[in-house]
Amino acid sequence: THSDLVEEACDRAGVRPHLVILEPAGRNTAPACVAGALSADPGDVLVILPSDHLIADTESFRATVDEAARHAEQGSIVAFGITPDRPETGFGYIRAGEKRSGGWSVAEFVEKPELARAEQMVEQAGYLWNSGMFVLTAETLLAETRRVAPSLVAGVEGAMRPGSDGWMELGPEFAEVESVSFDHAVMEKTDRGVVFPLEAGWDDIGSFQALWAASDRDEHGNTVEGDVVLRDVEGSLIRATSRRVAAAGLDGVVIIETPDAVLVVPRSRAQLVRELATGDG
Repeated sequence: THSDLVEEACDRAGVRPHLVILEPAGRNTAPACVAGALSADPGDVLVILPSDHLIADTESFRATVDEAARHAEQGSIVAFGITPDRPETGFGYIRAGEKRSGGWSVAEFVEKPELARAEQMVEQAGYLWNSGMFVLTAETLLAETRRVAPSLVAGVEGAMRPGSDGWMELGPEFAEVESVSFDHAVMEKTDRGVVFPLEAGWDDIGSFQALWAASDRDEHGNTVEGDVVLRDVEGSLIRATSRRVAAAGLDGVVIIETPDAVLVVPRSRAQLVRELATGDG
C-alpha cells in the first residue's frame, strides 16, 4: 500500500514525519492540498511538492524555497517555473507577466500543448515549465480556495478525522469531493500568484522517457532492471519484475513487465501509458 511505501521512504531518509494523511481515494492535488492546510496552523508555510520529481542541486533548491517562503508569509502564492530546454508536451507551462521581487506575476497557465505549440513556447521568452510546486501559507491556501471553490473546502472538512501517532485517515466523504488539480481550482483564478525561476537541475520523472533520461545507462544506452536478455537493442528502458523479458533489434523503446500486464511503447510516445492503462483512445 502507499502507507507502506511512505514508511519505507521515511526510514531510508532517517526522518519521522509530523503527519501523514491517507486518502480513501485519489482526488487530484487540490483536495490533498486543502487537507494538508486544514491540518496545519494558519501561519505555517506549506511547500507543496509532487513526489515524482528529480532535484539535482538541493542547495540551490533550498535557497529558492527559503526566498519563496518569505514572499509566502506576505500572502503570495509562489509557483516554481523551469526554463524549458526542449519542446515538452508532457508538461504544462506558465507565461510570466510583470517583473516582481524574486520573479514575475503569473500571466497565464498553459495546458499540456501539442508539439507545434510546445516548439513555439521554447523559442519565445517568458514561458516556463510549470513544475507543479507551490509555496504558500495554510491561511492563504484556505482563504483563496474558499473564495474560488468553497464547496471543495467544505467537502474536505467533512472528511477530516482526528490523527493518531502521526497518521490521519480521511473519511469516506473524501471520495465524493471534486477531483481537480490545485492549478485548475486555485492558481488559474487567484491574483496572488508569483512565479519564481528554479535553477536546481529539475526534471519530472513521472514518465518513462524522463526516467530513462535520469537513470544510469549501459554502453548501448539501455536502462535495464530484472531478468532481461537483449540483442541489438539500443536507447531503451526495459524492466522485468516477475519473469524473463527478451528483446532484439529494437531502438528507443520502453518495455515494462509486471505480473498483471506488459507495456511496449516507443520511448518518444511514453506519455500514451495513461491512455493505454485506462483503455481511452
